[in-house]
Amino acid sequence: MVKTVTLKRTVTIKAIVTDDFKGYLAYELETAIKDLQTKIQEIEKQGQLLINSLKNENASEQITSVEQQLKLERQQQLSVIAALQSRINEAKNLDLDSEFVQGTIDGFVSVKQGDNLYQKLGGLEIIVKDGVIQDIKGETDGA
Repeated sequence: MVKTVTLKRTVTIKAIVTDDFKGYLAYELETAIKDLQTKIQEIEKQGQLLINSLKNENASEQITSVEQQLKLERQQQLSVIAALQSRINEAKNLDLDSEFVQGTIDGFVSVKQGDNLYQKLGGLEIIVKDGVIQDIKGETDGA
């Protein structure tokens, strides 16, 4: 009886750049920016409520600490927004028909005695064009 084991591995998703893909990518990044802006507003609103509550308790040290935490969180979120805006500009300048690493997903592969583990776990890539799989590169058994 041959024993098999199913292992998890990373699968890279690459998109062939088209005008539709560039639009999709820009839209996704713009949506992420809007979500972060909403998050910033919510954090500031909640922070202000906390500060007002602390003012009623005359907790000036805690107020200073909360204000510093709010400032740090805002700076971090604004930094992420700036990075996303930079990625939007990059997306608009991508060359048509080039490959763009869209991300990774988890895939699974079955292995058994005698298999080459490095080949089984090695670089599986799925190439898509406007969401349609064009090619699968690498070991695909059980993926």
